[in-house]
Amino acid sequence: MKIFPIIDFGAVPDGTTINTPAIQAAANACRDAGGGVVLVPPGTFLTGTFELFSHTTLQVEAGARLLASADLNDHLVGECSVGLLYAQDAEGITLTGEGILDGNGAAHFHEGELHGGNDDYSALDTWQRRNTLPHGTNDAIHGPFRPKARPGNMIVLARCRDVRMEKLTITGASYWTIHCADSENLVFEGLNIANDLRHPNNDGIHLTTCRHAAIRHCRIVSGDDCVAITGFRNHGGEREIGFGLSGIEGVGEDIEVSDCILTSRSSAIRIGYGENPVRNIRLKRLDIRESNRGIGIYARQAAVEEVSVEDCTIQTRLFHGNWWGRGEPIHVSAVRFGHDLPLFHIRNLTFRDIRAEGENGMLFFAEEPGAIEYVRLIRVSNTLHRGALHEQWGGNVELRPVANPDWSIMAGGNAPLWAVGVKDLHCEDCTWQADEDAAFLAEPFHAERVG
Repeated sequence: MKIFPIIDFGAVPDGTTINTPAIQAAANACRDAGGGVVLVPPGTFLTGTFELFSHTTLQVEAGARLLASADLNDHLVGECSVGLLYAQDAEGITLTGEGILDGNGAAHFHEGELHGGNDDYSALDTWQRRNTLPHGTNDAIHGPFRPKARPGNMIVLARCRDVRMEKLTITGASYWTIHCADSENLVFEGLNIANDLRHPNNDGIHLTTCRHAAIRHCRIVSGDDCVAITGFRNHGGEREIGFGLSGIEGVGEDIEVSDCILTSRSSAIRIGYGENPVRNIRLKRLDIRESNRGIGIYARQAAVEEVSVEDCTIQTRLFHGNWWGRGEPIHVSAVRFGHDLPLFHIRNLTFRDIRAEGENGMLFFAEEPGAIEYVRLIRVSNTLHRGALHEQWGGNVELRPVANPDWSIMAGGNAPLWAVGVKDLHCEDCTWQADEDAAFLAEPFHAERVG
């Protein structure tokens, strides 16, 4: 396989020279030769966004760093923006090596300034309001920090197949770290994705309407979801996530996530969202640590079916800041996304050998009875703790985004298992308990309209 070192095309590893033309020239030469290796040797190479092509391996050697430019003009791709690199309508792409891909995320956030939401907590029926306590704080220790103008998703593969990413350390994403759209036959193995937990929107690996993918032996730390498996069809006008997302039809399916260590201020695993359905998802041997939510399954704009989760350890807690989530180890919800939209279902879920502890209960919430159906909990345990932030942030169920604003955040969830509107819920050899400090515990198992 022919090798194309970027320094042979004029790249300078001084951390200040913009090397986009040199790196792109190496990638073009690799393409013109029918494929090969674009080699990044040791050193720090500052770059804007570049494109890879079919049958290309990008090899980032130990001691090498591709550092994204802080100049937004260096990241424009047509009317969209990409953080570091992209490929479209390509096959046989590999990203590998023991070096670092750095999105330079710190350049695109206001350190210590909170990024708020649109919810008026004072108007909501929260646990805090019922107990005449203020909801939340202005403490910025956990973020999310307010973003500046920033480049888009860091690594984007649109309509690609036979892709492999391995070994690399990827850090500093200011939007989604890895975004694959309408792609198939994908392997992510041994990646270390280390983002700033205080930065919003920096999903680790986000697969939108993708098929036949495996994520294994990865370590992912992200302020947003570590792994998101969604069915987005269009980008909704956001140029930062728009590249590769336009008029996608199909199903996100046959995706397995296994043997990973995950930490998130949002959901360690997100399944569902967007206009296309998601099905046949398998989660195995995951170690979820210090996360806001553990595993989230959401029907908002399309259905989710056939999800199995087995042999996982989940530890969740509450955090300061307007993050989505309230410390639920498992969150499953089917609610209307808009008043003029139908209600979509979640069906056929199995959770087996799950060991969880957190500062809120496992939540299964269906807007109408039967919108969630056929749920099996086998050897599942959850121990509920009362953490240090309970009075400011705890005691609530959160369903954002949801059409009914009263349901965005509301009092509830203070039971190890909280189920509403679930049809055919079966628990086998499960354990629901709370530690001594969780004196607020109402009941071990809360059920409404469950059959």
